[in-house]
Amino acid sequence: MKSFLLLTLTFLAITLLSNATPQAQQQGQFPVDLKCDFPIFKGTEIDKKLRILDKPQPHFTARERWEHDRETVVLTTLFCGSGEVTKIKVKNGVSDSVDAKAIEAARKIRFEPGEKDGKKVSQWLIVQYYIQ
Repeated sequence: MKSFLLLTLTFLAITLLSNATPQAQQQGQFPVDLKCDFPIFKGTEIDKKLRILDKPQPHFTARERWEHDRETVVLTTLFCGSGEVTKIKVKNGVSDSVDAKAIEAARKIRFEPGEKDGKKVSQWLIVQYYIQ
């Protein structure tokens, strides 16, 4: 009985630690919801559309590429007028680790914000990462 209890507690501790550590690291590294104080417009409502300058690719492991070959991570993202990609939501995920790497890459997208009446504005956009 004592052995069973010890085994159960060990399993529970390992499970909790393995699940808590990546979440804490992810939340510490990448804020879940960055604030964006710029007004949000649709692409058809603005005078000057935003321009993507650099879209870094996620660094997937060979195993992730093999397991999820030809799948796509789809993210809904707010391209804020401040020049930051904020409020990233996974619309179509693949796995927790692959989705986290896609979010990390999306946060590093560099762009020139769109403009309306000479002022920078925000836009919601879909960002996709194809795994191959």
